[in-house]
Amino acid sequence: MGTIATEEIYSQRISCGKRTYFFNLKEQSSGTRFIDIVESKYERQDDSHQRVRLMIFEDHIDEFVRALSETARRLKED
Repeated sequence: MGTIATEEIYSQRISCGKRTYFFNLKEQSSGTRFIDIVESKYERQDDSHQRVRLMIFEDHIDEFVRALSETARRLKED
């Protein structure tokens, strides 16, 4: 099975302690665009980085942003 060629359009990096988050806007050769969110965490014991990847395609982005915004709002409530 081959891989689908993707082009990175935009990328933003946020460092938070031992974790680094990457927010990448990518486009597949088919024209499909998606956000690729990657969490990288340094593991001192193994001297390695563990990575977790989440892909959100453009047809789901509105629902994703609504759910994330609502969850963040509730997190900040007293």
